[in-house]
Amino acid sequence: FFLTIEETMSKEFINDPKLCVDDSLGGLLKCNPTLAKIASHPHCIVLSDVSGVPLISGGGSGHEPGHVGYVAPGMLSGAVCGGCFASPNVGEILATILCVTSEEKPSALLVVKNYTGDVLNFTLAAKKANTQFGRDVRIVIVGDDCAVPLQKGITGRRGVAGTIFVHKCAGAVAAGGGSIDEVCEVAGMISRRLLSLGVSLTGVTIPGNPSPPDLPSDQFSLGMGIHGEAGVSMESMCDSKGIVKKMCDLIVDYGYDAEEAGEMTKLKAGDEVCLMVNNLGGASTFELYVVANDVVAYFEAMGIKVAKCYVGSFMTSFNMRGISTSVLVLNGEKDKIMKLLDAPTASKAWQMAETLGGAEGRAEFSVDLEALSSGPVCTWEEKAMPGFEAAAKKAIAGACAAVLKAEADLTRWDQIVGDGDCGITQKRGAEKVMEVLGNGSLNAAKPAQMMNDLAEAVGKSMGGTSGVLFEIFFRKCAEELKLCQSEGANEVTEAALRSAFIAGVKEVETSGGAGVGSRTMNDALIPASQICADGGDMDSIVKAAVEAADATANMEAKAGRSNYLAFSTIQGTPDPGAKAVAFILQGIADGLK
Repeated sequence: FFLTIEETMSKEFINDPKLCVDDSLGGLLKCNPTLAKIASHPHCIVLSDVSGVPLISGGGSGHEPGHVGYVAPGMLSGAVCGGCFASPNVGEILATILCVTSEEKPSALLVVKNYTGDVLNFTLAAKKANTQFGRDVRIVIVGDDCAVPLQKGITGRRGVAGTIFVHKCAGAVAAGGGSIDEVCEVAGMISRRLLSLGVSLTGVTIPGNPSPPDLPSDQFSLGMGIHGEAGVSMESMCDSKGIVKKMCDLIVDYGYDAEEAGEMTKLKAGDEVCLMVNNLGGASTFELYVVANDVVAYFEAMGIKVAKCYVGSFMTSFNMRGISTSVLVLNGEKDKIMKLLDAPTASKAWQMAETLGGAEGRAEFSVDLEALSSGPVCTWEEKAMPGFEAAAKKAIAGACAAVLKAEADLTRWDQIVGDGDCGITQKRGAEKVMEVLGNGSLNAAKPAQMMNDLAEAVGKSMGGTSGVLFEIFFRKCAEELKLCQSEGANEVTEAALRSAFIAGVKEVETSGGAGVGSRTMNDALIPASQICADGGDMDSIVKAAVEAADATANMEAKAGRSNYLAFSTIQGTPDPGAKAVAFILQGIADGLK
């Protein structure tokens, strides 16, 4: 029941947890010579050269690139970084204000996310700057989180990823020479048009702290905050489309108050928006674009025009495996807002987005590979071999069944010695072959055509190294069978099939460059081919392949992904490619019995 701290601590790329903010900012400064820190307050980062009305933001560390990643011409002039998830103090904020302003240029805007600690500290710092140092410091508080009910308490909505839109647009006005009043007006206008919501599959770990209890594997948090605060609800896990629908339904129903009229307007058909699909820290770029695809499709299906969709890590939460969606409503101010979003900035964290033209404006090109093919498989009229079709169908079905049965083992082995995709790759090929066998598009009556059809099936379905090698094998078999006509009979013999198999294996060996002893699929294919060339029967061929595949378990790798690994890592685990070949040949033999 009792766990030690060591048993629950997370693994992170940090040194001393107490100094991790200093180390992170140290790396930022080393890599960005246009930035500087304030000597007496090293967590305060400013531009070396400030022009225009300065914008300052900040908050607890752990949301990078927010906010320090946006300290750049065209966005922020300074960022005040607190401890991990902790607001910076009044002294740090005041020092930053005084660093980027002067008696001659007293104006500045503070963009503050709506959290009690941030609001109190930034407000008091602004008050001190104004009353004690004669500055003209204004504040815009951003609350865009739709996870907080409108009527709940007095604190209001939390500030989350939509805040970055305020940085960008207000920063563009300042960079263009706008006055403090103009900068504040735009910042307020943007903040009133923001709607954001996050979802997460996990909690978040603060550096140096134990990992939090994980969320149930069959649930996700709808509306989890950027500090790991509980969301609106725990929902049953579903696919991306289902998660996106729950998230966007809540955003749409929440509404916005662009004119501060006291009435919320819900999004509807005909509206125009910009979107931000934001990585909360632990999601992959691959997943982000799956979600982006579904988010854009959701709003387009509503009849809402998506002008831009920003995708990336804009405001994170350490390692939280989640995403958030922010909506910036353009209605009535589209031209102005789009111009500000497209204005140049030197921030490396801000990722520009192209203007979208809707689904009808997306380019698609058609390439008909069949129409471009060089001609028929055979230059002669291939005749069906007597009894070949029935035997071929049994052999193919047996091979596919063997692969499908072995998928889990192939995956398990490949997770140890490769990249973990061997099982699913082989499964895709087997399922496609069974599909074309079942629908009649695989011609099992004519051997050369059958080999070509098998090449098409695996080539279109498998992918990866094994996919192209199997395609090479089958195409060479088809080519060989065209050449192996018996005298004047225009039919394929058993000898021709043997020759085709041997030629196919040789082509795979030549193309991939791996021979026996390399710890690849060829370690099973080549011995099988040698037995075939010696006239061995099917059982002998299978036996050679199985024994050779098993022997790879204690073989050093000379090719393939296993070549990157130490022998101690792969020893005892057979090569999954070689085992797949053995399973296929065994399946053929079983099918023919």
